[in-house]
Amino acid sequence: MKTLVLVAITSTVFASPIPPSKFYSHADASTFPGDAFLRALASASAPTFAGKIPLPATSTTARRHLAEFRTATLALNITHPVRFLDESRQFQYPAFNNMQCELEKDGNGVLPFATDTTLGLYFEGLFQMIPIWTKDEIKLSRFDLFHAHLFANPRTKTAGLVFHAKEYPADDADTFPFNLGFCQLGSNLTFVDKVMRRRNIVWTIDAKDRTSLWWIDMGIKTGDQAVDEVTGGAPFYTLYEDSLGHVVADFYYLEGLSLGVSLY
Repeated sequence: MKTLVLVAITSTVFASPIPPSKFYSHADASTFPGDAFLRALASASAPTFAGKIPLPATSTTARRHLAEFRTATLALNITHPVRFLDESRQFQYPAFNNMQCELEKDGNGVLPFATDTTLGLYFEGLFQMIPIWTKDEIKLSRFDLFHAHLFANPRTKTAGLVFHAKEYPADDADTFPFNLGFCQLGSNLTFVDKVMRRRNIVWTIDAKDRTSLWWIDMGIKTGDQAVDEVTGGAPFYTLYEDSLGHVVADFYYLEGLSLGVSLY
């Protein structure tokens, strides 16, 4: 197992295909539009725009590695040795439509978690439980849920993942007249507004190393301008990872494959 260097490059942001990212600009690098959004998730009472998904019990080993992983994720712009990823087992993520559709951001391959950290199994478990908890409103599929974005928010000392589902709805002249490129071809997802607005799932680990998982309803307005700034966005309803913090990595998972990580 090799030691891998995890570096967050704040000037590079991977945009979800639906639609291009807003590329937020920060006068203060530690302040993000989603700071209030994250504080609302961490508050004592559940926010109106999110439903909490119960997480299963986590082993002592996984909790320790998650705490270390949060620390590494928050170590922005610093070369920080991390032993979580196994460079020796790098693999190519599948491409589709005669190699014209690459789900992975740069085509350079992805890295699995080192087996002894148990974090690969932990994050795979998150992907697997989302369809169960949402009663198959969200499914594991290259058109639906197959990836998440790792972010670091220094102001709240939170690391987290934004899972984007409903990534490639079918192009339909009446309901969804948008061409999203080769990865959309063959999509069996029918656009439904009330479903699309719930396409974002957020996992967080906070300053006290407490983990939580939230199903976000982007169509709900709270009246708090600071929170509402990062919600909405019909008809795509994308919660942008770069609004919540520095983008550190992308996670990819499809059934039958190991979870793979692509660093920035």
